[in-house]
Amino acid sequence: MSLRLILWIGGAFAALALLLWGVTQLWGGAAYGMSGHGWFAYILGGVLTLALSIGLFLLTFHSARHGHDDIDRPDA
Repeated sequence: MSLRLILWIGGAFAALALLLWGVTQLWGGAAYGMSGHGWFAYILGGVLTLALSIGLFLLTFHSARHGHDDIDRPDA
């Protein structure tokens, strides 16, 4: 992996962490709370969603760059 790709992935996880921190601050002032299991599921869902989307985008770009998406046309 290139350094640029690693920085993009790190930035995506940093944005996710910032979002989770903001939601924590928002929900912290509310009258209701969330249990530890709820926070674990919330964070795990965010991380897995981000990892799945990154993986699918990488596969799409890899496929396009290596010619797997080219149409094979028989010579007429």
